[in-house]
Amino acid sequence: MVDDGTDLRSVLAKRDDILASLAESPARKPELVDELSVSRSTVDRAIGELTDVDCVVADGSTYSVTKAGHLALAERTEYVASTDAIGRASGLLKHLPATAEIPPVFFKGATVTRSEPHAPDRAAAASASLLTEATSMRGLAPTVLKSDVFTVDGELERDDLTVEIVAERSVIDSLRSFPATPTESLLGRESLSLYESETSLPYALWIMETPEGDHAGITVHDSGGSVAGMIMTQSEPALRWANDRYREYKRRASPVAVTPD
Repeated sequence: MVDDGTDLRSVLAKRDDILASLAESPARKPELVDELSVSRSTVDRAIGELTDVDCVVADGSTYSVTKAGHLALAERTEYVASTDAIGRASGLLKHLPATAEIPPVFFKGATVTRSEPHAPDRAAAASASLLTEATSMRGLAPTVLKSDVFTVDGELERDDLTVEIVAERSVIDSLRSFPATPTESLLGRESLSLYESETSLPYALWIMETPEGDHAGITVHDSGGSVAGMIMTQSEPALRWANDRYREYKRRASPVAVTPD
């Protein structure tokens, strides 16, 4: 009987491949050797260790996964997926303020897209593509690019899209002063709601609703204001956090008259 998770975590880190294989279907040791292309001694040790932590049980010479084993494997799989996403996003996270809070749950099932020298618009294109399908978009805007004005104004030509933005004062001022952009058109649209934040915004957090489901994301900008990358997810816990976080900033923001100067 396992009394705490120390041994369990250690075994899962080494033997999750064997456990995952058995979770697919019970098997004998020779079958595991063939399927996973590992030695018999490796399988022997793995089965012994997994049995010791109550993740595997034998029925004659056939081994199957216990209830505890299935639960442990599910948690291990989520942990690996989350840390993989954090690892891929680490180069982006360094661009955020030290005080910016992003819970680990946001990385569960997340897709990380980074801009590359040969494809500087790659990350921005990911959210722009999603916006073409959205019926609602709301988000925080600590910065704004000229391309954002064109993208949002163009999509608001559709009657089925509403956009709600909480922006910093500097962003609103910049928006009004952008030359050669459809700013007047954008600010004159009834389907756009703009709010001025009383505080600085830690990141460009957004939520989009589409017919296929809701998406949450964080657009990360580098020190020059260009899009460095994007973290996107559809997980329910992440969406709950993103919506709560957005509402928190909106409550402290003031409506801005969305009319051009």
